[in-house]
Amino acid sequence: MKKRGFKRGFTLAEMLIAVLLLGLVSVMATVMVSAVLGNTVMAKEVAQAEILGSEALDNIQAELRFALQVKVSDGNVTFGHDKANPNCSLALNGEGSVVLQVYATNGDLISETELFDGVSYGNLKISALTFERVDNGAADSVKVTVSVAYGNRVLWQGSVSVRPINGMADEGSVVPGAGD
Repeated sequence: MKKRGFKRGFTLAEMLIAVLLLGLVSVMATVMVSAVLGNTVMAKEVAQAEILGSEALDNIQAELRFALQVKVSDGNVTFGHDKANPNCSLALNGEGSVVLQVYATNGDLISETELFDGVSYGNLKISALTFERVDNGAADSVKVTVSVAYGNRVLWQGSVSVRPINGMADEGSVVPGAGD
């Protein structure tokens, strides 16, 4: 009589279980790596939004700090840098950047200049820009609020109060040429 020896190898059931477990581990690893990469991309976008918003606030603050006849009305601001032509305003352009607009005394737009290069921020845009007069008695100031968005989702919002060195225009006063 011949003795049968043990055959070495795996059964079909063992192979199927091993393949199933390997697939499960692979799916879990893919989900984890995908989540980490998604969080990294989101963190980068939020950081860039904060840089863009801070840069916009800094540039606006520099414009308003030394301005003449700063006037806030209906969430907009008008001001000047010299007595000959005090007709400037800050607004959003179609690309989501803040622009300085200079008007002639008859109200015609003379020039429009971006305060910073928003192109380098990719899909991030300044989605809102508002100005609010803050009555502090003798030292009135302007509260500037900037929102930065990626698509329709606001990633960052910040504000700063600016007290113009040359003072604020009275609420009832009209900046010459601005809307005349």
